[in-house]
Amino acid sequence: MTYARFLALAAVFTIAACTDNPTTAPNGTDVGPQPVLPGASLVAISGRIIVTGSGTDRAVDLRDADGNTFRLIGKEAATLASVDGGDVLVRGTPDANPGIVVQEFQVIGMKGRAALDGVLVETIDGYALRLADGSVRVIAGLPAECAEHIGARLWVIGWDENSPVEFGLIAAV
Repeated sequence: MTYARFLALAAVFTIAACTDNPTTAPNGTDVGPQPVLPGASLVAISGRIIVTGSGTDRAVDLRDADGNTFRLIGKEAATLASVDGGDVLVRGTPDANPGIVVQEFQVIGMKGRAALDGVLVETIDGYALRLADGSVRVIAGLPAECAEHIGARLWVIGWDENSPVEFGLIAAV
């Protein structure tokens, strides 16, 4: 059982055990104020994705700017494997390994260049990315093969440079 699941289960039992008056025990005795259990705190770490191994032996790690390595686990870790070598911002809960149970992430760089991360949409002006904040960014110069990825999450580089625009699919591999 993961730490996050344990805390969620503990929260459910805590809520179920509550009475209408939190300072009164079920037998009516006043027990005074009760401590509040801390929830799992989210952490944010940026760094480069490093994938090693394959199949069931595959490991997805994040190496930060100080050289610290964190094992990434959870459903989103499989998706992060698709951006091997990319720079990302990961948000999640700490794990004892030391590692992070990834809740969400954003690709911020690929191939040493700044990247956009969003869902590909088609507009009257061409292709665009719908970013996590809901904004839409039209991308001039996306290759025609992007049409097969409408609705998929992509990273895009070169949108603000005089170099070719490149993209890659962000999906579990």
